[in-house]
Amino acid sequence: MNQRSAINFDYNLIKIMNEVIVSGNISKAAENLSLTPSAVSLSINKLRRHLGEDLFYRTATGLKPTATALDVHDSFVNAITIIEDVLQSSRTEGPSCAILRVMCPDALEDYYFNRMYKNDSGKTVKVEFSNVNNIKSDEMVKNLLQANIDVVISHHALQHDKITSVKIDSMDNFVILCGANSLLSNQKELALMHYYALPHAVYNDGIYNDFTGLLGTTLTINTPYAGLVKVIYRSSSINGIISALERSDMLTVLPRLLADYFIKERHCKLKCFDLPKEISINDSSVYMNYLSNSSKRRYVHLVMSQLNSPESV
Repeated sequence: MNQRSAINFDYNLIKIMNEVIVSGNISKAAENLSLTPSAVSLSINKLRRHLGEDLFYRTATGLKPTATALDVHDSFVNAITIIEDVLQSSRTEGPSCAILRVMCPDALEDYYFNRMYKNDSGKTVKVEFSNVNNIKSDEMVKNLLQANIDVVISHHALQHDKITSVKIDSMDNFVILCGANSLLSNQKELALMHYYALPHAVYNDGIYNDFTGLLGTTLTINTPYAGLVKVIYRSSSINGIISALERSDMLTVLPRLLADYFIKERHCKLKCFDLPKEISINDSSVYMNYLSNSSKRRYVHLVMSQLNSPESV
């Protein structure tokens, strides 16, 4: 594309094509763009004639982008991300401070990022957090592909050929937490009967995914009697769970590293117990997911290194 044709080119055509790629079909793309399906089809055909290449081919599951369309899509996403960063930086702290938009459960935000920002090294990147309540995995993938967010930190790896998932931690030791003034606090150790006898507060990390267990893993009771767990408080706010424990006789199950953080660093009034021998919980991994060709890869890697440093985590 020469300079004159670039000036006259309608870049909205690429925006429309990008939405078709992300949405998977013309009808959904038209709905998201507040256009008619025929207008979207005309735009795709106009772009195809301009480039001289097919942009989509039909499959049993819908439209699939060609290699040419994917190349244009990747360039578009990178360009928009750079422009948005410049505009956002000019409104906040200037171009010297990079902005990384992160989506993660508040427990991981609290544990990892509050500790990271104790160090001056953590202040080279400004982090903006997005709410993850009721967000499905495919919605998180879509947000990454559209550059609405830069990073997803969660207990499972997102599956997409354009997304890189890196395991940054493993929560391999779970404990029972209760309030320091709870009925359980005077016990030397907890038996399975205590687990069933007292009401539970359950932390829901707010992400709908394929896992049905605790923080992306599974809890197993190795005894013939399964019992009935009495859940009377459920929240996607980790601070809400901690506050509920401090003020009641409820208990909850969390990774030991989170329990130690709230007891030793946040000075919360809690008591920690080993799990009864009948309860086993698989490891819960923590992944950082980001667009493989993101223009912010260097900042993602910088934050990743800071999260993994002994001083911050």
